[in-house]
Amino acid sequence: MRRFDLAIIVAVAAVANFLYLFCSNGDYFYPDSITYLGPAKMLLSGHGFAIEPGLPDLLRTPVYPLFLAAFGAHVLPVIVFQHLLNVALAVAIYVFALRQGRFVALAAAIVFAVDPPSIHYANKALTETLFTVLLFVVFALAGRAPVMSGLLTGVLVLTRPVAIAYFVVLAVLRGRRRATAIFVVAALVLPLAWAVRNRVVGGDFTVSTIGAANLLMYRAAGAMAIADEGDFEKDLIIEQRDLEQEVNDLMPDDATQGVRAKQYRALAWRVILQHPGAFALLTLRGLLVNVFDSDWDAVMIVSRLESRTIQIALDVFVAIVSALAVLGVVVLWRRDRALAMLIAGTVAYFLLISAGGESEARFRVPVVPQIAIAAAVGLDAVRRAASPALR
Repeated sequence: MRRFDLAIIVAVAAVANFLYLFCSNGDYFYPDSITYLGPAKMLLSGHGFAIEPGLPDLLRTPVYPLFLAAFGAHVLPVIVFQHLLNVALAVAIYVFALRQGRFVALAAAIVFAVDPPSIHYANKALTETLFTVLLFVVFALAGRAPVMSGLLTGVLVLTRPVAIAYFVVLAVLRGRRRATAIFVVAALVLPLAWAVRNRVVGGDFTVSTIGAANLLMYRAAGAMAIADEGDFEKDLIIEQRDLEQEVNDLMPDDATQGVRAKQYRALAWRVILQHPGAFALLTLRGLLVNVFDSDWDAVMIVSRLESRTIQIALDVFVAIVSALAVLGVVVLWRRDRALAMLIAGTVAYFLLISAGGESEARFRVPVVPQIAIAAAVGLDAVRRAASPALR
């Protein structure tokens, strides 16, 4: 029976991923793939982790550029491999969720296998797919193997800096103090080492300057755009331009990434502290976008269906999955509290930390496996409630 289930999962995930690849327009680079491919090519040409020869890169962390370099920075093989990772992850979700029952395991795997943003971003030279796989491994190891899970948590940070404080969530959920201490130390080793590297070569003790840029351009600018009470997207562009100009007026043209990052952070916090209410509204708006954005336009690109039909169908799909996931966490809280807390903590962390002016379905991708498992538990609860024979 499990072989039959796995055959279904592999078939659905493979068809969904590779049909999308086949039908896509070949744009593997939007929006910022070049910022990963650049360091990868520098590594391959012997110039180290740099923007250009002699200019170290502080913006990006090393794991994904190294991943690209392993493929010779040839993008199509990377894209094919990322789609294969999605197929493998669907299988891993099934295996992990089996302890909740066969129906839950199969439903969770299928929900992930057909998730549009997960498929869409596997079709890009971006960190989402690799990060999602690594996060699921860390998630599955939670509470065990403190050294290994700690080091992998550090690798997460060096894949996408958004994971910078995720170790706190895992540490809180761990039981024994000694194992927790070992885990925390192991989780901090790699990020701290990279921050030291950035301090030495670029003058800023940070894992990545992307945090400073996002803080200014999306959180501070976003708070001001919310306060303007007009068209958010248009106001955001205006506020970003004004804040960038303010930084430029204070800095020489040849200022390094590290120096600019310090100025970005200082100005961003000044603006945020001046607009606390607007910043709170921005965070709420960003959270709602992260949760409910269906990325329907990504499917529209490869479908012949009318765009409005696609939008409605995918918006409904996301809303139903989200509602079932909430129900699933409630059900798990009664029978497997540790898993319920782990899912809720993981999903909440990644959705909240990326809730700002830049929010989109892309930032939900890393926690789609956890959402799928919770939604499958919720669906199973609805199924049992509707059928007395299953109670």
